Parts: sequence; structure tokens; C-alpha cells
Amino acid sequence: AAPAPAVSADKLPTAIAGALRVAVAAGNPAAEYEIGMRYSEGRGVPVDLEVATQWFERAATHGLAPAQYRLGSLYEKGQGVKKDLNKARTLYLQAAEKGNAKAIHNLAVLYAEGIDGKPDYTSAVQWFRQAAQRGIADSQYNLGVLCARGLGTDKDFGESYKWFALAAARGDMESAKKRDEVGSRLDPEALAAAQQAVKSFVPEPQPEEATAVPKPPDGWDNADGSTPPAAAPAKPKAHSQPAPHAPLSLGSFTVGKR
Repeated sequence: AAPAPAVSADKLPTAIAGALRVAVAAGNPAAEYEIGMRYSEGRGVPVDLEVATQWFERAATHGLAPAQYRLGSLYEKGQGVKKDLNKARTLYLQAAEKGNAKAIHNLAVLYAEGIDGKPDYTSAVQWFRQAAQRGIADSQYNLGVLCARGLGTDKDFGESYKWFALAAARGDMESAKKRDEVGSRLDPEALAAAQQAVKSFVPEPQPEEATAVPKPPDGWDNADGSTPPAAAPAKPKAHSQPAPHAPLSLGSFTVGKR
């Protein structure tokens, strides 16, 4: 593991107090993540992505998957730190190995956009499929694109229809258009089979360690300075954060987190 950045509890503003200050002084990774989130969102402190990066890195070094995902996104976009796609990939891989679906999706986008010099659609399909199975609508859309175009996988309009339909069911209007376009190319029997596959789809749950960040029962700002138990996970952040990737045009289809 890389050494933790030179940030410490005694340099924190007085706005960060109570259990949070005590826990971060003890090197609690959940507390380090919480401070990173506060600086990235401006909750009680001014927005400072450079400081947020340092605290996310401390938590990521301790193996906290949500911190690895957040830090990977900052390295990918060059926010608060010098842009480094290979560092982003490493962090996404670490979080992906724990089952973090958003990290899996972003990893797939890096391969689709050509992190190694040219698009690697075979790897992109493998990672998009994992995230799509976990219910990530952007991955379902992108997998629908790749199946329809035969990129990184065999061309399969039935499979493409399935993923577009699942993304559309989550409210994605562009996926609904693509679903209908692909559906028009299927014969009645193939269309019925694809529709049945949509009905029978059950997303795979993400492991608790992939998204959960423990916190005290009374919250981080309670005055008694208690440290968090192992359980009591925080609610995962919405998939819309951080900012989405730029799209990659592929004819009438698009690959990339939109």
C-alpha cells in the first residue's frame, strides 16, 4: 500500500468535531472517507477537491471500496489531482474486485474509450456485462450498443434488445428508442424470447463491502466521540455522482456513461 498523504486530524477546521474528529485521529477509514466527501461536496467546509483527494486516498489505502471508486474518478478527470488514467484504472480495479458496480462501469468505459491507445471492446464488454448484471443502467445501455454493433462480442439483436429494455425500464429515454429500433429487426419469435429475458431478469446485489461505509448510530457529529461499529452502513451515493464520462460516438449508437 502507498503511504498515506500528509493530512492529519489536527489540521481539520473546528467545523469537523465530535465522533468524526476522534475517529479520524484514530485512523478510521470510514471517518477519512466522510471527510473526503465533505470537502468534495462542501458540507460544512468549503469545497476543496485537493484536500478531498488526500482524505479519499487515506481511506482507499485502507481498502475502502467507495473511497477507491471516488479517488479513481478524481484521477480520471484530473480533479484535485493531476490526471492519471492508469492510476484511475488501478483504483477502479481495486473497487471492482470488491464488487463496486460504479467502479466496474467506469473501468469498462476506460477500455471502450481506448485507455491503452485504442478501444478494447472485448474487455469493455466483459466489464459492462458485470455492471449491467448489477443493474447499472448506463452499462446496460452500452452493452446494448456493443451487442447491436458486434463490437467485442457477437452481434446479437436479441441480447441488445434485452439490455436496452432494462435500461429503458429505469427511465432512460434514449434506451427506449434504441430498444424499439432493435426490436424492429427481430422476428416475432426472437422478440418474444427477448421480452421474456427482460421479464425474468433479476439484478445481482452488490456485496456490502462494495458500497457500505460504517458510521455511528447517532451520526458523525455526535458530541461523545464514539467510534463507529462495523455495521450500520451509510446509504450509497447515487450513480449520477461523480460527473459522467464524455460519450464515444459509434455511428447511430453511443458508448460511454451519458
